[in-house]
Amino acid sequence: MVIRSLFQESAAMSLARLLRSTLTLSALLAALASPAAPVDEARAALGNGIDEVSAALRERPKQDDLIAQLDTLVEKHFAFTTTTRLAVGPAWRDFSPVQRKQVEHLFSKLVIRTYADRIAGDTAPDITYGAPTELKAGRVEVPTVIRIANNTYSIIYRLELDSGAVPPRWRVYDVVAEGVSLIANYRGQFEPILRKSGAEGLLETLSAKIAEPSAR
Repeated sequence: MVIRSLFQESAAMSLARLLRSTLTLSALLAALASPAAPVDEARAALGNGIDEVSAALRERPKQDDLIAQLDTLVEKHFAFTTTTRLAVGPAWRDFSPVQRKQVEHLFSKLVIRTYADRIAGDTAPDITYGAPTELKAGRVEVPTVIRIANNTYSIIYRLELDSGAVPPRWRVYDVVAEGVSLIANYRGQFEPILRKSGAEGLLETLSAKIAEPSAR
């Protein structure tokens, strides 16, 4: 009886160990198989985008070639349709589909040409990424501290998930530099133009800005 009891106890312990091992392995496999959290995916996408833009700048191409490169990279990493819609604000509802496309095209060109002259691409920036935050489903912001030469900048990147892309991808839709949002900054400039002249007035203003030597 004693031997049978010990045997039964030993068998029970072996079964318990087997179950624990199986559960531990299952949990490990589930963790490995589960997709990355949205904030981690957004953070990785941002890092890849910044690295790609920085590499392009360090090649030191001619200005026209740089702008052409940035056009491609902006389309890849920046959700400019969202950026334009938010910068225009409520008046966006009154734009025709053609006007929306035209404003988006001109606005993206203006932003690229405005900042292309101001970016120093001699050395790679030293970037510290903070903890990303999920603003809501499909939107994440990532704080960064960027050091270039002796200058330090606090920049927050806001990204949205483009679920219509194949595969879905995270793209930047707003940049907050030292507390100033790109979207809010341009909305403040667009509002008086839209109140006075509507969509056509904004299109004329954007076209004129792009034609200026400082924007070229």
